[in-house]
Amino acid sequence: MRWRRWLLAGVGYLLVAGIVGLSAAAGWFYWDRVQTRGEQAARAVLPELAAREIPEVFAYDYQTVERSLAEAYPLLTPDYRQEFQKSANTQIIPEAKKREVVVQANVVGVGVMSAKRDSASVMVYLNRTVTDKSRQPLYDGSRLRVDFKRIGEKWLIAYITPI
Repeated sequence: MRWRRWLLAGVGYLLVAGIVGLSAAAGWFYWDRVQTRGEQAARAVLPELAAREIPEVFAYDYQTVERSLAEAYPLLTPDYRQEFQKSANTQIIPEAKKREVVVQANVVGVGVMSAKRDSASVMVYLNRTVTDKSRQPLYDGSRLRVDFKRIGEKWLIAYITPI
């Protein structure tokens, strides 16, 4: 009689352990699928988004530089927006007005470096034409690492690093 109780208790523990193990495995597979789909979505969306938004951040005319940069601020994460605004107000805007700078920016290539569900890094090849008072255009090609962060349903630029 006692061995039956032990046997039933052992089977019960094995059954509970099996259910817990299967639930953990199912949860792991589900979360892995969520992460993979998020990564695939980032890789699909971000190249086009970067090609469209990076020129908005870098192109301006000295006559409308404040408006141009103000239109670019919503593309940035709140933390990076503060840093970018500070740089714009102390360096970019005063220099642009003083030297009468016009910057045209054109993205010529984009590639995803790494992607996760809520963050990604994109390599952007950017050509710029900078013209100032002298009216001599200066052509500049650069590579940028653009870090994106997803906030809610929107991808925002978290940082831009020249490479």
